[in-house]
Amino acid sequence: MNPGKLLVLAAIAIIVLKFVASLFGKGDLLILNRLVTVLLALFVTVELVKLGQILWERFV
Repeated sequence: MNPGKLLVLAAIAIIVLKFVASLFGKGDLLILNRLVTVLLALFVTVELVKLGQILWERFV
């Protein structure tokens, strides 16, 4: 398994951990909130870059 897949699995594990903590009423942990925010921001950034690449290839 390559490092990219390991990072994705770690990110999914952190988000699942946040979800489980929320179920037990402990979802307001500062470190988990920040980690999830950073992970989701990175995901959105990667998807926007991919979309930009597709549009660039299509119209240029």
